[in-house]
Amino acid sequence: MKQGQVSQVQIMTPPKSFALFCLNRVFNYVAFVRSVMMARKFNISLVVAALSLITRILPVAVAVPDSVLRARHVQTPEELRDSYDYIVVGAGTAGLTIADRLTELPECTRRIPCFMWNPSDPNGDRQTAHLYNLTSVPQIGLNNRTIPLGMGFGVGGSSAVNGMAVMRGTAIHFVPPNPVLAADFNITYDIQAWGQYNDTRLYASFPGGLNPAINWCIETIYDGLIQTPGIPFPADGHAGNHGVFYYPLSVDPKTRQRSYSRTGHWDGLNRPNYDILTSARATKIVLSGKENAATGVECILTDTEKRVTVKANKEVVISTGAIHTPLLLQLSGVGPRMLLKKAKIPVKVSLPGVGANFQDHPIGPPIRFNFTKPPPPPTSNSTHLPPSEGQGQGLVADLPLPVAAPSAFPAIASSLARQDPASFAAPGTDSSVLRGYKAQNNLLAEQMLSSAPGSLSFLHWVIGYGTAPGANPINFHPTSRGTVSVDPDNIDAPDPVVDYRALTNPVDTDLMIAYLEFYRRFFGPEGPLAGYRAVETAPGAKVTSREDLAGYIRANYIPQAWHPVGTAAKMRRELGGVVDDELRVYGTRGLRVADASVIPILPGGTTQLTVYVIGEKVGFVVLSYSHIASCPETDFMC
Repeated sequence: MKQGQVSQVQIMTPPKSFALFCLNRVFNYVAFVRSVMMARKFNISLVVAALSLITRILPVAVAVPDSVLRARHVQTPEELRDSYDYIVVGAGTAGLTIADRLTELPECTRRIPCFMWNPSDPNGDRQTAHLYNLTSVPQIGLNNRTIPLGMGFGVGGSSAVNGMAVMRGTAIHFVPPNPVLAADFNITYDIQAWGQYNDTRLYASFPGGLNPAINWCIETIYDGLIQTPGIPFPADGHAGNHGVFYYPLSVDPKTRQRSYSRTGHWDGLNRPNYDILTSARATKIVLSGKENAATGVECILTDTEKRVTVKANKEVVISTGAIHTPLLLQLSGVGPRMLLKKAKIPVKVSLPGVGANFQDHPIGPPIRFNFTKPPPPPTSNSTHLPPSEGQGQGLVADLPLPVAAPSAFPAIASSLARQDPASFAAPGTDSSVLRGYKAQNNLLAEQMLSSAPGSLSFLHWVIGYGTAPGANPINFHPTSRGTVSVDPDNIDAPDPVVDYRALTNPVDTDLMIAYLEFYRRFFGPEGPLAGYRAVETAPGAKVTSREDLAGYIRANYIPQAWHPVGTAAKMRRELGGVVDDELRVYGTRGLRVADASVIPILPGGTTQLTVYVIGEKVGFVVLSYSHIASCPETDFMC
């Protein structure tokens, strides 16, 4: 098997003035300063590259004392303080990260409450999976199918229930694979791409062996990919360049338990300056005065249906995810003017981008084959290893469009570049949002033409799931844009109206057809695995016309992989943006958003670690501007 080459990572040093500024703060270690400097600079025209750059080197945790105690768990209105300096709404991946950062300084006495609509006590079983019960509206492009949404519902958010795939987002403690396992499957890595932070409590590891039932599949397909022109094999696909590589899992290698936001940023904390409120649903951010200053949060205690208002002295940070963050902003009077008027919500700030630009990684229809001449059995010396946790660490092939669609990519790129976004956007989409969609189309169309190192990958192939050869192609960069909005006829509903608008842009169908044709070439009589004489079983060799393939796609397309982003995007306001470079909501004071909703375009990988980075960024920026060096006696709440 082919050995990959170590990919290089460029570390940028910030200007001296910024470094000196940070040295006067508590967060003055070099890696953090460098990465935050880059994080504060990302721009809509460079947003895709910038997001991968900042996620490449940002540390995720520092030491906290172990203790059987945790932050104060508030359960009744009487236990709440009169006011808090800071309120973080949401205790998921980013929310717990922010709360940890804002309370970890022992000389500070800030109180931070975290509002969570959480069905269970945070001191309970941390392995219990809870999911929101929420489905989309019928999807016209999917034969009117409705789509269930996968989102974590509890302390830790979606990091508590996701597939645990670690695709480079932030520096955590990386644990290399067992040497025998690595030798069996040619698992390579670049330790410099990850960094080693021994005092963190978040992990990326290879916790066990691969499933023997799919070993043959991984080895056979890996060998075939080596023979496919244009496919790179980096030592570590998390170092800046994609290709064929293995990804680790969010698993503590010692306990073999899930490593997630709760274990990294909540369990073991013993801080008198940290309050956490569960079983509460935030219903409104209180915006006061001409500046629309965030002065508090209204919420419902779900056990009693009692409404309470918690006061904020300095800032409120919304961290409720790409589905519920736009709902909370709209309920607070921040959003599209016509939608708010229809819902009879007083307009505080007209921001048409709130709830627009909704994206997720779609999972395409299955394509399956049978080998009439079976491949030779794998030679494995790692069968003695215990099974991996979850679905197991995986082999992926992340491919640029010229490699995945060598004949079709010019026409697909040209079609996207020529489009008028208004032709495929939701009815009534504001002109500023349409300008943002056009900017995204131009960026994606340009990247569709490139296979240079560092270019965007479009086809994401997770190899080895299932025992039959084939795939479910995943599109890293869909072009359809959905919406998330308050129900104008029922503003008290706990969840928004979610419309993926799946396949409304015909380019997404073009991409899926191109991906299916890639697999037909790869497994077919002219491909690298021709010796195994594959017979296509789904959709079947007779399904060849564009009309038939499009129908097969519509019937089997899943427009989400638990990676929703974009509904409060960090873009310029004139492009439909909702937050600025420091994630402050336009037209308000003291209100930020810190979750996947601020990501304007889907990253080429899972979103978990990118969201950790967003939490780290906000924690750093808030502390930087609150003069924490002197740390006055104030109250904080998360």
